[in-house]
Amino acid sequence: MATTATEYQWINDYSDLAEAYCAVLVRGVTVQEFLRGMRAEPQGDLSGYTELERRTKDVWDQHSDNEYLIGATRVPGDQGEWVLGLEVNGYLGTLPHLVAPLSSGTRLVAHFRNVNAHDQFVWYEDGTLRTYFEPLFPTDRDGSAPDELVEVMAEVGFDLQGDEEEFDDSLTTEAAFALAARLTGAHLTPELLDKAIFAAGLVPWSATKDS
Repeated sequence: MATTATEYQWINDYSDLAEAYCAVLVRGVTVQEFLRGMRAEPQGDLSGYTELERRTKDVWDQHSDNEYLIGATRVPGDQGEWVLGLEVNGYLGTLPHLVAPLSSGTRLVAHFRNVNAHDQFVWYEDGTLRTYFEPLFPTDRDGSAPDELVEVMAEVGFDLQGDEEEFDDSLTTEAAFALAARLTGAHLTPELLDKAIFAAGLVPWSATKDS
């Protein structure tokens, strides 16, 4: 059975992650290559999602908005292994100047949501942004192939009717996770997150600027 938004309702059991997160999946790179591409300084390994969340809070307390923590781990998916980059209350994985180069010669899919419900979903192929949209407003899309995912977007649970009078933002985050899974074959589960060994990296504020 094809993956849909309802299969990702477990994300709400991870309250901090559900409220604000960024997840990026890129095929065929190593964890070390991923961290270099994100301009992250390696900080050792973290065992499981709980430690990633705890360490993220520590970094925020110590460095405020000057440095950002990202965790990277290998996950199985279509056509080999992928790297999952995960941030609690982050957005690095959707910055074009970081992720477009990482997608060179491969596929990269990323999505994020912040505490203000601002969200993004991006799909890159070989350095080109194929599709961009905000999961809360899935009818407004951009990129070189903005309509290529319409059918699968509807299948995973996005409301593409565009009726603002009946606007419903339920399951949009779950639908973003499901769409990423359909594009990558990398299916995230609570068991995967809890057992993962994340290579942690600190990204300086300067890396968030395209220069």
